[in-house]
Amino acid sequence: MGAIFSAGSEKRSLQLAAEVNSRLQAVLEDALIKNITLKGSVDSLSNEVSRLSRENRQLTLTHSRCNEQHI
Repeated sequence: MGAIFSAGSEKRSLQLAAEVNSRLQAVLEDALIKNITLKGSVDSLSNEVSRLSRENRQLTLTHSRCNEQHI
């Protein structure tokens, strides 16, 4: 009789482990997709910051030259 309960308990444990594994895999896949998306966003923002920094330097130099000419 104990073997019947043990076998049923083992089967339920395996089912539970499979369900937990499946849920963890879904969470991992979701996190991976979000990280890939975030990396793309960070790359875009980095490019934009670089562009704006270059533009700011150019404008600062132009402004400095204009001020020097007026002195």
